[in-house]
Amino acid sequence: MPPSPALARLLWDRGGLWSLFTYDACRALNLALAPISASQVAAGGLADARLLVAPGGWPALKSPALGPAGAAAIREFVARGGVYLGFCGGAGLALAVQGGLGLVALGRAADGQRLPGLSGPVWAAPAPGAESHALWLCQQQPGLFHVWWPGQFAEPASPDIEVLARYQGPGPGLCIADLEVDQVDPTAWPGLEAAYGRALDPACVWGQPAVIQARLGRGRLLLSYLHLDTPGCPAGAQALASIWRRWLGEDAVAAPARQTGPPLPGLAALAEQAQALWDLGRDLGLWQPRHPAMPLWRRGARGLEFWSLLRLSQAAARATADAPQAAAISARLAAALEPVFENGPAVLRAQAARLAGQEAEAKAAQIEAAWFPRPRRVDAELAEALRALENGLLALLALGGHD
Repeated sequence: MPPSPALARLLWDRGGLWSLFTYDACRALNLALAPISASQVAAGGLADARLLVAPGGWPALKSPALGPAGAAAIREFVARGGVYLGFCGGAGLALAVQGGLGLVALGRAADGQRLPGLSGPVWAAPAPGAESHALWLCQQQPGLFHVWWPGQFAEPASPDIEVLARYQGPGPGLCIADLEVDQVDPTAWPGLEAAYGRALDPACVWGQPAVIQARLGRGRLLLSYLHLDTPGCPAGAQALASIWRRWLGEDAVAAPARQTGPPLPGLAALAEQAQALWDLGRDLGLWQPRHPAMPLWRRGARGLEFWSLLRLSQAAARATADAPQAAAISARLAAALEPVFENGPAVLRAQAARLAGQEAEAKAAQIEAAWFPRPRRVDAELAEALRALENGLLALLALGGHD
């Protein structure tokens, strides 16, 4: 008898690394969660779901992937009694902003109050009246959570929007850009802001809403710029498991047993090549270890893209699906990633040269510019390769094989 479908769905499209973040966090907590594509959402894939999780990632990419039909399906899902849980970019997707779904009548903070370059641990405290919410059940108050380049909510004016948590202050090792906040003299921020050409002082963030809750019809939304899905974050794991049980009940906690089978041919080799690229970037001084889930890279280095390449490749290599379709997926991924692995070393050396104030080799500089165009383009070569990797991993998960 086939297992019953999970009550929770994970909106996979355009999440990339962040979709994997959420998926792995839920699996580690034995929370049953089934990835779903935007096209499946539009085609009625939420009919038997009670919870939709929207992970991080650019809302401006998620919204077009959903299209009008997908957006309408999510609105209808929540209005009829479903729960929408959004992390970071998934929280922004629900807002009433350009590229958002308008599920909550709230926008982003004004420019002078926004500081999207924050990454790492932060202290957050319950807002008055929210201490008994499931988010804070059995939780230290304040709690030490993690953010990864968050947006910021505007201050809610409507009584229909409840603030559950507010930022309180920096945790140990919190960074803004590539600067550790606790290593910076507060009087140095103006000079650093002039040198970096951007706002850096995190003081404007403390006291702002970090987690909010709202209702739409018979359903509800919990939107969090705190990444409760950060691996190795006890406060986040406790909060995620607690709200999951509150919404879905104890019966929804145990994830279905993983299927096992032989590793897919070729995918381990792709992960090894991605690891070699990452190691080269480290040796060139482009990035360094920080948190197990998220290293720290220099300002101007494209660490997020190469880290995504590594983590998604490693996840694909853990696939154990034993099905004819799996070999075809493996072959497609190898073809999509071949130019990335071929040209990646030259691109990394070009980045290192540029950051050192040196002139990069002409061909390498040309490839780097094509990979990272300004303004950003979703059809750039590396973006297309990462998109293929994201799609391939979703297909492998759909086959049921992943450790």
